[in-house]
Amino acid sequence: MSKGKGPLSKLYNVIINSVDVIVPQSMRPFWESPAGPKTVFFWGPLGKWLLVGTGLADVLQRPAQDISLNQSGTLAANGLIWSRYSLGIIPKNYGLHAVNKAVFITQAFLIIKNLS
Repeated sequence: MSKGKGPLSKLYNVIINSVDVIVPQSMRPFWESPAGPKTVFFWGPLGKWLLVGTGLADVLQRPAQDISLNQSGTLAANGLIWSRYSLGIIPKNYGLHAVNKAVFITQAFLIIKNLS
């Protein structure tokens, strides 16, 4: 639950409270966990998977000369830094760790593809 008082916090709380009543008992431990869907620890990594999808689309469709080395290098470094951070915070966020490793691997592949 958000403790904010703004309109987006209120909307978020309405959505969470509405879904809360229909979550099955078997899913309760996941729903209530410190890194579950009620927290940013869940939604941040989920959104970051879009970067992995975009990188994979570049691998499959974009010619090597059209790949930005600066962008790929920055995203690869970002993946490495946040992979380390995700294991240093409490609660440990293995979802964030996995997505950042995937970002690093995808972007490193794009850099290698560009340099070949």
